Amino acid sequence: MLYIDYIIIPLIFIFICIPSIMISLELILGQRNKIDSFELNLPKDRSPCVILMPAHNEELVIQETIEALMTQLISDDRLIVIADNCTDRTVEICNKFSIEVIERHNKDKVGKGYALDYGVGYLEKSKIIPNTIVVLDADCQFATSSLDYLVKQCQIKDSVAQSLYLMKSLDGKNVKSRVSEFAWLVKNKIRPTGLSKMKVGCHLQGSGMAFPWRVFNEISFSSGSIVEDLELGLKLANIDEVVLFVPSSIVTSYFPMSSSGTETQRIRWEHGHLSALTMLPKIMFNALLKHNFKALLLALDASIPPTILWFFIVSLISFFSILLHFFELSFSLFLTLPTLFIMLLLFFVSWLFNGRHILKLNDLFGVVRYILSKFSLYKRFVTDRQVGWVRTDRESKDEK
Repeated sequence: MLYIDYIIIPLIFIFICIPSIMISLELILGQRNKIDSFELNLPKDRSPCVILMPAHNEELVIQETIEALMTQLISDDRLIVIADNCTDRTVEICNKFSIEVIERHNKDKVGKGYALDYGVGYLEKSKIIPNTIVVLDADCQFATSSLDYLVKQCQIKDSVAQSLYLMKSLDGKNVKSRVSEFAWLVKNKIRPTGLSKMKVGCHLQGSGMAFPWRVFNEISFSSGSIVEDLELGLKLANIDEVVLFVPSSIVTSYFPMSSSGTETQRIRWEHGHLSALTMLPKIMFNALLKHNFKALLLALDASIPPTILWFFIVSLISFFSILLHFFELSFSLFLTLPTLFIMLLLFFVSWLFNGRHILKLNDLFGVVRYILSKFSLYKRFVTDRQVGWVRTDRESKDEK
């Protein structure tokens, strides 16, 4: 081995190979999802729950969401809409239904985490404390019987539970939206299924989440972070609370039709993910000290940058490894090239088994354009990073 490899190869193994092995295992284990026999034998009845629905200026979607949700409520379930700094007709629309609406006005503490914390505080002051709290965004809908599946799993296993939360392209014509839909499927279905089979649990996905009331003695929703769900999930893992993945409970939403809304949404998600990377080394180190290997693996999974960026990083390292090998300076390409090839192969397999209904082979050029468009987003992370929560624009429909 060349002397330079004593430095390069350990660094590549730690920072490139280990995360790539993690994501590869998730993709291998997550391709086929058999329904747990436990899910097929759920009891007929369940205890009531409280659904908290944070809403900031959601007049365009909230009526449809409430109408769909009310068909799944049982007697004594409570739906509480938290109208957070609303300036539109959200409250007026909610008042048409026999549900609870609470208003929050605080311009200093903005974000879904603060709204949910306000809802928990409201419940703490009430006479009846619920056994289970469900969080559903105002632009999301449960598939048939999905609320029941989720709440029953949460109550029987006394565990935080996460639905399968899917984002879909509204018209199916925009290639960028369909690429995003496939990427979302990998992120929120295939990889969590793999993590679940590894007995690690899964990350919270932001909507379609159920919590036993007892966990609020340990954690709080209160956060202005644009990745409050990721942070909350890691906090739960740190106190040995495993999030149960419930793929039979499905929550769906749609990507915005407007280009400005799509851009805002992508920036919020990806800048938030990248910003969260700075807190993960400490979490992993603490998990290692506590021998909490589930929290360690969950943090390791979270440390993997967004897919396109990760492929770019691995490709770039592979390119430099080839150059070093060409000049007979390093053998590191024997690590980087197999890593890149295996990941590409597994993403192809993911598309073959799960994504052909979303993306076609003739979408290849659209996929390339989508990848190239990502670089301006990552550039903005350096030059103009988004650190606060910004509402997604759903109004205009200007994408073609």
